[in-house]
Amino acid sequence: MSSDLNLDIYVISLPDAHDRRERVQREFSSLGLHFQFFNGVDANSLREQLLSNADVELWERNMGAKLTMGHLGCYMAHVDLWKKVSSLNKPVLICEDDVVFSKNFLEALEKALHLQDAWDICRLSKIRAIGPITVQRLENFELNYYWGPFTGNACYLIHPLVAKKLSNSFLPITRAHDHELNRFFVHGIRLTGLEPFSASPVDHGLSYITGDHNDNVHKLHKLKRAPHYFLKLSNYVRRFIWLWKNGIITIRSR
Repeated sequence: MSSDLNLDIYVISLPDAHDRRERVQREFSSLGLHFQFFNGVDANSLREQLLSNADVELWERNMGAKLTMGHLGCYMAHVDLWKKVSSLNKPVLICEDDVVFSKNFLEALEKALHLQDAWDICRLSKIRAIGPITVQRLENFELNYYWGPFTGNACYLIHPLVAKKLSNSFLPITRAHDHELNRFFVHGIRLTGLEPFSASPVDHGLSYITGDHNDNVHKLHKLKRAPHYFLKLSNYVRRFIWLWKNGIITIRSR
């Protein structure tokens, strides 16, 4: 099956993440899939450059937490990879190096590619996926939009023209990368997920973004998080309106 996919696959990984690279190589090898590593961004060595691309005050207001170098590095790695693949003429699979595949991953990938005219980005993994709205079914799989929060970038398909468009509109950095993608109503993209999700991030509590068991996560005081909560609420409304205007949500939608 893998030889028939005719798919370029990239895995974002820091050059010195040897254990992660070895593990993800085994993961892909078990499926007979070939991929290329794309070097992640070493945020600590590029601190000033990354901060120049970020609005720290707006980040804290949007996210309700302090900005970390890990978040910036992850964000820019995806944007840099989008620029690299923007000249291709077929969908690209992008993964992070903590991805783990389920036994039906190849089948899910094949179904997602079959439905490629129905999406701009199709996530095969998630951290959260609230409020699914099914727009297409193919055998045991459902292609969904989401009116609630839909986050996680461990494994997703993207069309090169969409990658090019987004790489030009994703700066300055004002929130986490997957949260920015969830603002599909701003970017005008068809952000979907294929369920059941067939991949997931497994970092065993050790993340380059949030640290060892989230010890790099420093939330603001509850009162200072008020703008964050208001934004979360307003995003529900904005997602709903975009989905309704684009005919995704109808009276007959579940």
